[in-house]
Amino acid sequence: MRLRLCIVGCGSYARTVLNDIHDLGDELELYFASREIEKAKRYCDEFSGAGYFGSYEEAFADPRVDAVYCFTPHHLHLENALAAASGSKHILMEKPIARTVAESTEMIDAARAAGVKLMVAENYRFLPTVEKCKQLLSQGTIGDLRLIQIQAEGFREPTEWRTSVESSGGGVLIDGGIHYVDLLHHLGGFPRQVFAARPPQVHRSAEGEDGMVLTAVFAGGAVGLISLSSATVGQASQWVKVTGTKGQLGFTPYDSRLTIDTPPLRRTVNLPPARRGVRGMVREFRQAILDDRDPAMSGEEGLRDLEIVLAAYRSAEQGVSVSPGSR
Repeated sequence: MRLRLCIVGCGSYARTVLNDIHDLGDELELYFASREIEKAKRYCDEFSGAGYFGSYEEAFADPRVDAVYCFTPHHLHLENALAAASGSKHILMEKPIARTVAESTEMIDAARAAGVKLMVAENYRFLPTVEKCKQLLSQGTIGDLRLIQIQAEGFREPTEWRTSVESSGGGVLIDGGIHYVDLLHHLGGFPRQVFAARPPQVHRSAEGEDGMVLTAVFAGGAVGLISLSSATVGQASQWVKVTGTKGQLGFTPYDSRLTIDTPPLRRTVNLPPARRGVRGMVREFRQAILDDRDPAMSGEEGLRDLEIVLAAYRSAEQGVSVSPGSR
């Protein structure tokens, strides 16, 4: 069955994703919705779509559409999800799921009541490097988990709605940084404690933070560390290192290689091209609908990621460790 999927919000990131999925013609029939009908038509023509809409509401109500993939700003996620659920559309929502626990819970409840699937578009879960790392951890290749270290630093100043805490829900951590929060959560489990601190601000136009250092303690005693910055001058850096009692795993998320270091043996595993992980993500969304099951990156999983982010914000503000999920 082809999933009749409408892209809601025809911006630059939607184009990036479409470049990776537009050729899945046997699995997807694409529609496009924008508040500017000419933009929706342009995307429809460019990506061989089946139809287009001049408003989101038209897409949510149209019987030709089975599901929507929302590329809208964070402050619109709840509104979009409620409208989509009212139209009986399955929902693939860009991360983060929402700005607050209350918004997230309302979205999850609305989808459940409408009998539709809600999935958060966390593409990092579907990267070959991340999938292989998770597999090797489960197999005990590096022994018991001790430490997860993630470095993600570069220079990118936020623009438009991302400069507003009201619109975005925070700064770099709740936006691009939630990818790395999900990596910690996915590989290490849900942390029992979080401690976080903000470095001095560089991007003066942004109300939210442009950097965060986050330490997490997992149930088994292992520790996670994220060093995140969108205001680091100089060479960008992105890497993940996972240490166990018998060795280490190392990778760059979008790379096609993963290093296994279990002395005296050190080897590199070659993996399929990453393609941002979005093909596997969209395929999982479609398959969950066909199988009538929860998707791997469900609304509940997205809420758990958000709870970690919000705990980090409370920690940074109060200067104390915080238990995620304690509201």
